[in-house]
Amino acid sequence: MLNLEKLKSHPDKYLLDHIEGVRENTKKLTDSRFAELVAIFHDLGKINPNFQDKLDTQKISKGYANHAYLSAYVFFCAFCCNRNNIKALKQFLEVDELTQNDLIALNVAIAKHHGNLPDFTPIDYNGIGASILSKDENFSLFEFIEKEQDLPTYDFVNHFIHIEDFRELMFNPKIQQGYSEKIIFDGDKNKSALDFFINYQAVFASVLQADKADAGKIVNFIDEQKNAIQIFSSCFNQKLDSYLIKLNQDTDLNKLRTKIREEAVQNIKIGLKKNEQVFELTAPTGSGKTLMLLSLASEIMNTKGAKRIIYALPFLSITEQIENEVLKIFEGYENFIQRIDSKSENKRFEEIQKELDDNPTKEKISEANILEFQENTFAYPLIITTFVRFFETLLSNKNAELLKLPNFSNCIFLLDEIQSLPPRLYGFFVAYLSHFCKKFGSYAIISTATQPNYELPKENLKVQRFFNKYSEPFPLLPRSYFNDNLFNRYQIEYNEDFIDLNALRDWIIAENQSILVILNTIEDTKDLYKLCKEELNNDEVILLNTHFTPRDRKLKIYLAKRRLREDKKIIVISTQLIEAGVDIDFPIVYRDFATVSSIIQSAGRCNRNGKLPTLGKVKIFQLQNKGKIRSRLIYRGKDNELIRLTKNSFTDTKYQEKDLLNVQKNFFNLIQSDLEWGKHTSISNHNLEFDFLKDITECQYEKIGKFQLIDEKVFGEEKLYYVSKNKKDNSFNRLLKLNDEVMNLIHQNADISFIKLKRKIIELLLRKMSQQIIKVRIKSEDKKPDLADNRSYFDLFHISSSSYSFETGIDLKGNDCIM
Repeated sequence: MLNLEKLKSHPDKYLLDHIEGVRENTKKLTDSRFAELVAIFHDLGKINPNFQDKLDTQKISKGYANHAYLSAYVFFCAFCCNRNNIKALKQFLEVDELTQNDLIALNVAIAKHHGNLPDFTPIDYNGIGASILSKDENFSLFEFIEKEQDLPTYDFVNHFIHIEDFRELMFNPKIQQGYSEKIIFDGDKNKSALDFFINYQAVFASVLQADKADAGKIVNFIDEQKNAIQIFSSCFNQKLDSYLIKLNQDTDLNKLRTKIREEAVQNIKIGLKKNEQVFELTAPTGSGKTLMLLSLASEIMNTKGAKRIIYALPFLSITEQIENEVLKIFEGYENFIQRIDSKSENKRFEEIQKELDDNPTKEKISEANILEFQENTFAYPLIITTFVRFFETLLSNKNAELLKLPNFSNCIFLLDEIQSLPPRLYGFFVAYLSHFCKKFGSYAIISTATQPNYELPKENLKVQRFFNKYSEPFPLLPRSYFNDNLFNRYQIEYNEDFIDLNALRDWIIAENQSILVILNTIEDTKDLYKLCKEELNNDEVILLNTHFTPRDRKLKIYLAKRRLREDKKIIVISTQLIEAGVDIDFPIVYRDFATVSSIIQSAGRCNRNGKLPTLGKVKIFQLQNKGKIRSRLIYRGKDNELIRLTKNSFTDTKYQEKDLLNVQKNFFNLIQSDLEWGKHTSISNHNLEFDFLKDITECQYEKIGKFQLIDEKVFGEEKLYYVSKNKKDNSFNRLLKLNDEVMNLIHQNADISFIKLKRKIIELLLRKMSQQIIKVRIKSEDKKPDLADNRSYFDLFHISSSSYSFETGIDLKGNDCIM
């Protein structure tokens, strides 16, 4: 018999100490007794002698050495096959009822804690019967158990929960067969499918974070992060007020912005007294939503106590813009704020990296690991991130993604531009988030300049039953502000006729003012640019699309703004990348036909600051090029319905900005009535069909985890190219060298901490290089650009200077390139 006290979980940690550490961490993250139970059982299987031999450098481990499935099987035998023990389990969990589905979910959470949550209703692809857990893994486990009959399984369980001995059950062939083949989940038997799905996802996520914190010796991490939230929350209101007091009130527009912000704050006070947790902020473009959202977050903290803030936005360009504004407001508290996306940087980590280059001490390596863990878990008082990271975490089954989920509890979510979500899904996400907030003590402010319909479909009883506790977000502003003359800045002219590029060029040349032209495809922007160049000087026309590096795109926008300030004519021909997050103001905007939301976003670049003596001009047209209607190239398949609904929403040919609220209302009402609610097709993933209500009911965690907010591969194979800043730029070579160093460390079986550190250095280098990286979708007929180096870093290639220019971007010489 093995001595339980001497067993280890890691080379330098005793098993019982680790279990207690994980258990305590879990209790700090959640009050769920179910999570605490999984924490107790998750590493029970490390009593396996073969696993113990793996931890001893003097021994060679032979035979079955896995632990997670053994942990799960012991739980099953201890509690699922003995009525007396199930009573003890209910006592521990402090519940009166435990269903078969509960026991299955607990079993799976224990078995899969080193992997991802699987589908609880797996599909039988080969006709031999599908099972939630691996039959092969269970077979190997049972073979091992037959040889190792003296494992201290009972001693381990009884150390934490006093129960009857169950060891004989572990060797019973019928129990083994039933465990491997007859555990069947039935989601229809759950009282609330939504609660069950969220509860066990949260249980799994809490144990993951607790386990990694203890295993990584990240001591007191959770307590320190809670303390940081308290410190930042205590200064939040004062720092924000100091900033607001300094704002100029010298224009009517600024005075109106202040009035709107103060009214929203007064209304949220009313909502908070009514115990509302989800709020709707619908305000016109240019009304100062960033300061409004921060002011509302401040009021929530004043009323409900310290909370983490997660500020999520649809586009990378906006996250950077918001970060700059937030850092100005909270000067001196920069360490409490972190932008986390594919291009963000971490200054403290860069400082540690430089120190490690000179003196790689264990203390510095430990600090670097803590910083990485802090970022991976969203453990900062204020996080600025993208919709992709936020919403995909909410639905994730993946181990690495779910590390963040426990820190979504007791939060304030600031979600701007909610209409940017897929139209069939924004209502589902608002209802899902509302339920999440009520379960985990969080608050959400859903902000938009449009008028989405947040009602559940009235005729859909399935939706009504699924979200039976749902109430629409509490409104913070009246719609009357949309009628204010200060927010009536342009007039839309809708031309229903199809036009070609030559006609469009003639329209543009005939205008005597600066124009922003927004087209649906990259190829169209390039073709129109060539045509306009025949009539205009080089400095009068600028091409802008995703075939330019982010750095060059910023420079082009700066050049356009400078000409606008100098009152010099400028024509900017762009794809929809300029629709949101770019503070630019044109007297005239031309827009190829798109959805209502995109048209409104584009129109927001016209007379943005209301400085024109008359209304700005927004012209909507339908471009036909190379025999194709261009809007249909980007809104494909089921999304073509959105174009139909947009046409049905525009019942007239002329609209002032103040009239557009009703157009938007009509559009979102049609989405709710005409489209399938809560359903989504992933074109890039073999046309995978999501029916979220059905999939959640069946706990299809793995399937739902494949959901991507943005279908990256719809329009061709994605390629990444690095463009050197200048001849001295050696970033790409440094990247290749660092990768070689990682490979060598792996081959040498080096300390995992050194490998992780090198990988983090690579990640940060890639973020620094991101301003020079172009993401391109290449179709089979496109000519690939020339390369400066035949080597690559995975799918990132170094492009030759001959295949890129500041004027026209990357040279593909293909057709129908789409943003």
